[in-house]
Amino acid sequence: MRADNRVVKVMAGVVAVTTAATILVGSPAQAVNSCSEYQSIEFETPGYNTDMRVRLCLTHGSPTRGAYAQVSWENGGDSAADGRRKFDELLISYRLLAMNVPVTEGSCDLAERVNLAESGLFMCPAAYHRSLDRGAWGVDGALDYNIDRDGAGRKRVTLTPTPIVEN
Repeated sequence: MRADNRVVKVMAGVVAVTTAATILVGSPAQAVNSCSEYQSIEFETPGYNTDMRVRLCLTHGSPTRGAYAQVSWENGGDSAADGRRKFDELLISYRLLAMNVPVTEGSCDLAERVNLAESGLFMCPAAYHRSLDRGAWGVDGALDYNIDRDGAGRKRVTLTPTPIVEN
């Protein structure tokens, strides 16, 4: 039952974050938000394994488009069992694509946030691009991470891209 409550809280936060992103670019009549499905990732971290859900989003208005990421996590580093540190690095990077060519990019470093909080919800800052060009727009990205004390170094997870939006 507790896990179900967390999902509801996370989804409510995602709706609020998505609405806020729409307001930044324009009214819903002017902008379309298109997001990938949530991608669940479990990291074998000190203490309890850390669970993340990540999705990439496209804000598609005219003439401004944007790319951003939404992230939630459980079992971050907020207990003595994990030494209050799970990650040496936890970086999400994302690119706004026009006709499958990157036009701008953004990123957010989540290591400190996840190391300090057992759970959370965060929206990475949007990277915007102004263009009157017509074509296929989308967002792709990756998550680079380095788990504390595992000796394995940096690893990468390719994130599920957004659906392509034609204009």
